[in-house]
Amino acid sequence: MIIKDFIVSFISQISRIFPKRKKLWLFGAWAGRLYSDNPKYLFEYINREHPEINPLWITREKRVCNHLKEAGYNACMRFSIKGLLAALRGEAAFIISGEKSEISPLVNPKCTKVIQLWHGVAPKALNWVDKNGNKRYSGKNIARLSSYYWMAASEKNIEDFNVSMGIPKERFYITGYPRNDTFVTKPKSTATENLRKLYPGARIIMYMPTHRNFGAESISIEDFLWLDNELAKNNLVMVYKPHFHELKHVLYYESRFHNIVLAKDQDVWGDPYEYIHDIDLLISDYSSIIYDFLCSGKPIVLYNYDLEKYKTEDSGLCDYYESIPLGPFCNNWSEVMKNVVLLLDNDTWQERRKKARGIFHPFDDGCNSERVYKTVVHNVLTRQ
Repeated sequence: MIIKDFIVSFISQISRIFPKRKKLWLFGAWAGRLYSDNPKYLFEYINREHPEINPLWITREKRVCNHLKEAGYNACMRFSIKGLLAALRGEAAFIISGEKSEISPLVNPKCTKVIQLWHGVAPKALNWVDKNGNKRYSGKNIARLSSYYWMAASEKNIEDFNVSMGIPKERFYITGYPRNDTFVTKPKSTATENLRKLYPGARIIMYMPTHRNFGAESISIEDFLWLDNELAKNNLVMVYKPHFHELKHVLYYESRFHNIVLAKDQDVWGDPYEYIHDIDLLISDYSSIIYDFLCSGKPIVLYNYDLEKYKTEDSGLCDYYESIPLGPFCNNWSEVMKNVVLLLDNDTWQERRKKARGIFHPFDDGCNSERVYKTVVHNVLTRQ
């Protein structure tokens, strides 16, 4: 591992002597394994609106590469000759997490502009410290993150990163997140269209929880069978999209559900931003999806039964999760169902969510991708 790291570092340094190709923009997401999230929506926007740019998606998954090529996009494998040369010569690189290596470990932020699109506004505490005293981000991690150029959703977003991680405010630009343009453009969703045909007249709600200790906990089948019955009584269908760490706990019980649809098919349900705009109500807990869903204007119910435990024993939470609530807090499924029915019939939280949206996601014009593009061209690429 030490030898590999040395070789990668050495080649990365050599990249300084490679002339950068103007307009060659590199994209990747989630350790190079997925075609999703903010990079996906910016990539498609660039392909659609700016033919002067040469966008290239770099992945480590053959299926992702093939899918993009079949769709007419420019894509390559990470360690192909094309991928290696692109990593050394790219003018800009767009990532979603803390690691530039989700495109290629050869990307050098000192000569390629690395643009951090991040993965949303989340209530999880960025400066959380575990029981062993280990910080989530510290030392070299923060130094690396501070070398990127950050696209933020709002002033509040910048403040949180600056206070919790020490990333200088001058590294940020307020553009909004590309994936949230879908709440305005509302792409056609065959997933929800098919559900409305299967359950005529039913309202569609969705349950998207975050993971607990990376899938260490399982669901209660008794609770879910009760919930399935209550959904049928109220002419509701619930799409259940568990975190991928927890999907394994649910598959065994799927055949026993009638009004609960398990979102297990990644080709259909893998990217929530293709269909979340068409959902009537969201149930979640500490996931960033709750802040994005503010952009829909629709009700949110928070099933945070383990709130105190999560704050101290899991990922920790930012203060605003409780001080700026987005919907009613519920301790059990009975409370969840009560609030779901109430809010679908009479949305008493609408004004409070509108104020929260102004804090977390003020843009509502569907032009976040355009703002990112203009910011990169006119601000980031001109910085020394």
